[in-house]
Amino acid sequence: MKRLFIPVPGTDPLGASHSVKRALIVLLALCMLLFGLGAAYSLQNIRQHSTLLEQRNYELPWSLMQLKLEMNRFLDGVRLLHAGAISHDELMLRYDILWSRTPVLLSQQLKDTLTDRPDLWQLIQQIEDRVRGMEPLVKAIRPGEPGYQLLLAELSPYAEPLARTMTATMHSNVLFYAEYDQAYRELGRQLYICIVSLAVCGVLLLFMLAMELWGYRKRLLHDPLTGLPNRFSLHYRLEHLIARQRPFSLTLIELEEVARIRQQFGFEVADRLQQILAQRLRQCLLSGEHLSAYGRDGLIVTTEGMLELAEIRAQLTRIRQKLITAENISGHDFYPTPQIGVVLYPADADNMVDLLARVELALELCRRDQLPYVIFDSSLLKDAERRQQLARDLPAALASDSLTLQFYPLVTPSGECAGLRLSLQWRHPRFGEVAGSELQRMTEQYQLSERLLLWAVCRLAERLPEWRMFNSALFISLPLPLSVLRASLSERLTNLLERHGLGGDALIMELTEAELQQAGQQAEAVLTALQQQGIRVMLTEFGSGCSQWGQLVQLPLSWLQLDAFWCSGIEQRAGAREQLTRLFELARVLKLPVLCCGISSAAEAGLVTTMEGCTLLQGPYVSPSLEAMEVREWLEHRGGPARLTDFELSPDA
Repeated sequence: MKRLFIPVPGTDPLGASHSVKRALIVLLALCMLLFGLGAAYSLQNIRQHSTLLEQRNYELPWSLMQLKLEMNRFLDGVRLLHAGAISHDELMLRYDILWSRTPVLLSQQLKDTLTDRPDLWQLIQQIEDRVRGMEPLVKAIRPGEPGYQLLLAELSPYAEPLARTMTATMHSNVLFYAEYDQAYRELGRQLYICIVSLAVCGVLLLFMLAMELWGYRKRLLHDPLTGLPNRFSLHYRLEHLIARQRPFSLTLIELEEVARIRQQFGFEVADRLQQILAQRLRQCLLSGEHLSAYGRDGLIVTTEGMLELAEIRAQLTRIRQKLITAENISGHDFYPTPQIGVVLYPADADNMVDLLARVELALELCRRDQLPYVIFDSSLLKDAERRQQLARDLPAALASDSLTLQFYPLVTPSGECAGLRLSLQWRHPRFGEVAGSELQRMTEQYQLSERLLLWAVCRLAERLPEWRMFNSALFISLPLPLSVLRASLSERLTNLLERHGLGGDALIMELTEAELQQAGQQAEAVLTALQQQGIRVMLTEFGSGCSQWGQLVQLPLSWLQLDAFWCSGIEQRAGAREQLTRLFELARVLKLPVLCCGISSAAEAGLVTTMEGCTLLQGPYVSPSLEAMEVREWLEHRGGPARLTDFELSPDA
């Protein structure tokens, strides 16, 4: 019963629902007490009536009947003794039996019954006195003696009154039974009502107890703050999955700087933010994904059948997109940044203890290294050390301009240089050459992409006015990291360009199909803002099949870039040329020009330039990569071919 008065954790203990529950419990208890007392009272009355009826309908009439019978037998015995038919001993036996009947009637058991019958009580006392007074005569009487008439005269007068009294008692008992029969029915009805009411109250109380036990079980297996299954439920699910040997993944999520939010804004705001994040995650779950609370601030997603890293990354991207949306709580704007650790079963561990330990380790590395997420791997510690050291050294490298800017010229079919594609290289003093792709991944993981991008744009803006002396429309194309897709990006880039007297047409931001798919609807708003500032966008890796056509039609794109894979071997294989032709047809449907990369021969360049929609080319045949100091000379002397339309095709083409 104590559990019934304990409020639900996380709710107002003085709330309306809890007050109603307490009132119902008290009311049911009072009703059960009332009906129980009523049933006990009815049972007590029934017992008293039964005792009284038993006394009046059985004990008293039976005793009177026995007294009358024994009196008649004694009188008959006196007559038979006078006639010599029986012996004196037999008469004494009958006298003793008669003598024993009156004490029964005068006993305390029947005395209470006879208190309301003084006439009957007096008659029985007189009979007892006469019977006791005849004892000397009974002992002295002998057969044939006239003394027997004295005995008859002593008791015979009482025979008729006793018979009348017995008859009246029987008649009175009949009337008494008829009277108390109605009382019995009334008491039975009251008892029935009390028992049924008591049973109903008991059933209601048991129902409330069962509901409370169910709620207690739910509270035991669910987090009181978010309402999600807690660690107990998670352990049960993991044991079940491991017993079935079914592969799954664990994704542990925590909010960055939740302790600081709790300290600065209070527990109520921090708890509300945690509830919002849990609600967002619950809304984005797919089939086979189960969300649980983990510890004080953690949320963990169990995904059955998760084996491929591509699936994990897609899941993480979906989760991050759902969580990083700004939220206003109590007048404060919060930009939740999740920290995520991932572990796989059975690839990373084959038992629950190791799985939880390693997913916590992955989360700790994510938190320590400031990464968007960490997928546990046996080589994670070594790779984490390398990436961590690179992330530590990158700010110093940017401050000292230690990164190398390499450019790949983009030329038109007529041979004019229209722009330059930027590629960053970094020679680290400890790890050696750091490729641009590794540099991009490291900055994405350590959230340094925006800093690197702004540094690169600043250095480009310093050099571009000089290069535009040879081509006033020259632009620079550089990758757009996925982590910098924010509403403020266009404004920050525009401010940097304006400091050096440049407009938005000086930049083209590159975004891959995969990144576009991961960014989702957020990309459309950011790219539209860039277009409004004059900054154009190029979709790279076109043809990989990652993007959706409905999304491509709506996005403000300026170019489509084809990788070297699509242009390789087109002069020799008809199948390759057919695939390339279809990609150009898709580009014409989208009404977008095409940039062909990887042009390595005159034949490839000649075939590409014959296709409608090709506006830019880039590759080893156009020009090798150029250092920043080599760009001016190349632009001045036109290091590339004069006119690409003059390329001669090989006979095999």
